[in-house]
Formats: sequence, structure tokens, C-alpha cells
Amino acid sequence: MLDQLRSHNQTILVVGNHVGIIQSILDFDYAAGKTKPSIGAIISTGRKRQKFFWGDGEILIPVFATIEAAAAWGIAANWLLCISSPTSSVRMTHAFFATYPDATGAHLFAEGIAERDAVSLIETYGADKLIAGPSGVGLCIPGTLKLGAIGGVKGDRLAALGSASGSTAVICSSGGMVNEIMYQVAAAGSNLSFAACYGGDRFPITSPLQWFTLAEQDAQTKEIVYFGELGGQDEYVLRDAIKNGIITKPVYAYIAGRYQSSDEAIQFGHAKALAKTESETAAAKMTALKSVGVAVADTFEDFMAMFSKLEQTNIPTPHARDWTERPANLVPTNYSAPTYQHRTQPSFTAGIAARILGVETISSETVAFLDTVFAELIDHGPHVSGAINSMVTTRAGRDMSSALAAGVLTVGDRFGGAINGAAHVWQSALQSDQTADQVVDDYARRREYILGIGHRKYNVYKPDPRVQALIAHGRAALLQTPHLDLALNIEALTSQKRANLILNVDGVVSALLLDYLTEKEQFTTVQLRELIDIEFFNALFLIPRSVGFIGNYLDQKRNDEGLLRLDESDTYNY
Repeated sequence: MLDQLRSHNQTILVVGNHVGIIQSILDFDYAAGKTKPSIGAIISTGRKRQKFFWGDGEILIPVFATIEAAAAWGIAANWLLCISSPTSSVRMTHAFFATYPDATGAHLFAEGIAERDAVSLIETYGADKLIAGPSGVGLCIPGTLKLGAIGGVKGDRLAALGSASGSTAVICSSGGMVNEIMYQVAAAGSNLSFAACYGGDRFPITSPLQWFTLAEQDAQTKEIVYFGELGGQDEYVLRDAIKNGIITKPVYAYIAGRYQSSDEAIQFGHAKALAKTESETAAAKMTALKSVGVAVADTFEDFMAMFSKLEQTNIPTPHARDWTERPANLVPTNYSAPTYQHRTQPSFTAGIAARILGVETISSETVAFLDTVFAELIDHGPHVSGAINSMVTTRAGRDMSSALAAGVLTVGDRFGGAINGAAHVWQSALQSDQTADQVVDDYARRREYILGIGHRKYNVYKPDPRVQALIAHGRAALLQTPHLDLALNIEALTSQKRANLILNVDGVVSALLLDYLTEKEQFTTVQLRELIDIEFFNALFLIPRSVGFIGNYLDQKRNDEGLLRLDESDTYNY
């Protein structure tokens, strides 16, 4: 298994927002020479993205409210890193493996998970998934994976773990002790094949024997360093596995909890470090392991001294960076923005589309549709509110920027800005499996307008030619048009109530673009929802109509008709 993990990129889904641990994983990744972080997403509340350092630069990690939302967005994951409360950890573990059934494993950072919950997790996942914890610091495969706080959270030790590996496996019950042992192994001249803190709680999800078996099956691992504690029967299981030839590689061990005292009630260590019988004492366990040839140290100092006997193997990580840690005075930037690569786009419209969608490439079919939309929406005569505002501002002697701003400021739900609202209507209805009748009834009951329906000038007897042209364009290019079909079905109902309650240009643009993004750009429903939430669709009106407002300004400058003042007869005084 470890050979396979080392040969593939690993992706982690983090539940909880422990900045220090997350940053330590990114530092490990950067030192290991990875081109992108192993953390695919964070499950937390608040911002949609969170900024972290990537080496001496910066990177944004997406944030989602739920594991399911991350998966719907297209985030892949091999591992779960759960940094949350005991109760939440259990729920999130089930949710993670239900969403990512082929995932490799997890680390549960929380301490004190209830016995019934721990047993349930063991029964469900213990045999098939590699789960470190509960209560620990995780799993590290040097150069490949840092799952948790294991190895520390800052400093050059992280870079060392990223840049080279070796032949020694460290398997430990204690989160604090595993880091010390890892450091001492490295200080003795050896390097790690992997290190696992299987958990200090009484019921770790994956047993020590499973980690030993992983080491036994790993061609890179030549020896095992083991740190155990009093309490439980794990060491007897290990003894039998060694005796029966299941584990054959050399083992160097220490069992914490041996003490000299006349008070037999003394107990110390983790939750699982509780010796109820003589066989569970540190001394009895040490004797059991010694009986099958394990090199067991009587003191911790002797344990450290044993590391000089380890093989001094050094396997450099391919493409590792010559980087240790950031300058202490490095501070994050105040805001983030992409750099627009203007030379990569074949046309002006393609460049606009890529920029506002936040993608690198876009299909020629979508570009052609947007080109048609922009051409149709440049202007709609001098009578609409935005054009009037631009002309009045121009004749008041203001500059082009002021006239353009005056026109743009009129854009909203009543003028031009209904494209985004219409997109919300179509997408929400399809997502909730509503029929056209249900949508119409729902809005009628709430006495609200259906954005995208209705026009002051056009009706069923005098159709809007722009709408007809756009529908024809979409029908010719798309295999399926579910959003447009819904909008037209709604129009069929509303136009029976009043002739001008037809599908307008806002409605058709939003419906067709939803269909184009779904079919041609493979946007998911979650991605479409984000576009609606950030008011993306209104850009489809603002971009071309800004050209129209500039045209209104230039027309008035050419005519030079002077300051506009309405006649008294134009105003009703009351």
C-alpha cells in the first residue's frame, strides 16, 4: 500500500480550521516539491476561500460548509483530517467515507471519543481504512503525505521530512512522543519510511498490529521503532504476530509506564494507559516482547541509544525544493486577485468570458453565444432609464466616466439587472424539481414577479426579436436546454394571463447561459449556484450596455444641445 501511496498524489479534506496544522502540511508539501497543495479543501464556516503561505508566496484554499458540498464542487479526496470535537469527529468520519467510499483513510485529532462511538468506527472502518486516532497527531509518509500535526507545525524539521525518506518506521501511541522519536531517529542518522501515531485513546480505530503489518509489507521499511504504554493487550497481539512469523522485521521498542513506587494505585499516561491487571503493566509487556526477540529498552535513555543501530538510509524526494522556512518578517498580502493572461485568448469575447468566469479556457460554442448576447444588448434605444441618465449627465457638462457611471447606476432588478434574478428562478426550480405550474403558482401565492418574464414594449403578438434570435442560436448549438425549456413552459402559462408576460431578454440570456455552462463547460450545479450568489449573470448586461451608454454620451457631445431642463408641462405638481 505504501508503495502505491508514494507513487500518487495524495489529497486531504480538512474538517476544522486549525491554521497552524494546515500551514504545516502546506510547508511540508512545498518542501517536497509538490506543484500544488495536498489539501483539497477545508470544511468550515465563514469565507469561501482562505489564504495560506505556499513557500514564500501565497495560495488560496477553498472552504465549504459541508463535505457533500466539497464533493459536489468536484473536490477529490484520499484522506480526511478531522480537527474538531469528539462528537463532530464521529459524524464527519461517517459523512466523509459515505461521500468518498474509495478514500484511503483519516486522522481523528480529537481526544475522548465515546467508547460506543469508537467501537462503531472500528467495526465500520477498522479493517478497510487507515485511521490514525482518536487522540494523536496523525500519519507522515516523508516526501508524500503529512496528515496532521505529526512532525511539528513549523521549522526546518518539516522541510527535512518533505525532502528525504528512509527505512525506519515509527509507530507510537503518544502524539507528543512520536515527534520526539522522529526527531531522535533523524538525529541518529537514519530517515523515516513512515511514522504513525495510532492514538492515545483507549480504542484507537486502527490497531498497532495493522500499522506493523503495513510496515512489514512495505519494501522500503527495514526496521520498526515502537513506543507503547501500559494498559490493554496490544503488545501481546504483537508478540504473537512476531512469534508466528507475521512480523519478521527488526523491532526496537519501549513501553512507557514503568515506575518504582509502593503505591500500586499510581496510573499515568493517556486514556488507554490504565493497567487493570498485572499483564497490562509496562514490565509485563516488556517481558512479553523480549520473549520473541524484540529489542526492548529498560529506560527511555536506552531506547534513544538504540537508534544508533538503525540503518542510515537516505532516499531524496524527487523534485524537492531547497527550502527550509519563511523569513520571520514575511506577512500576508491584503487581498488576492488573478493575473489576466490576455494573450492566451483567441478573441475579445473569449477573453471577457474567461476573465469573468474565472477559467483559463472556454469552448468556442459558449464564446459564440456570448458574442451574440453582447451584440444584441449593446443598445435598446434612448428611452430606457440608463440611456436617459447618461444623456442628461452629458448635457450637464460632465465627462464620459461620469455619464457612464450615471447609466450603470440605474441597472438593477427593474432595468437590466434582472438577468441574475432570472437565473436564480430557473436554477432553483430545476434543482428542486419544480414544474412550470408549481413555479407560477408559488410566485402568484407570494404576489411576486417572476424575474425574466414580462416586457413593457413586446408581447405575444409583437415578439422581442432579440429573444427569438438567441433562442434560435441556443437550439442550434445545444443538445439539451433544460433551463430554457422550463422558462418557455413558464412563459406559456404567464402569457395566458397577460399578453406581455413573455420571456424577456433577461430571462432567455440567463436560461441559455445556464444550459451552455452545464453542457459545454461542465459546470456543476454548485458552481452555477456560486455564480448566481456572486451576481455573475448581471455582467452579461453591464458589459455590452456600457458600450451603449458610452454611445449615448458621444451622441450628445456631437449634437451639443446644451443643458437639459424639463418643461413645466412634463411635471405634475401636487
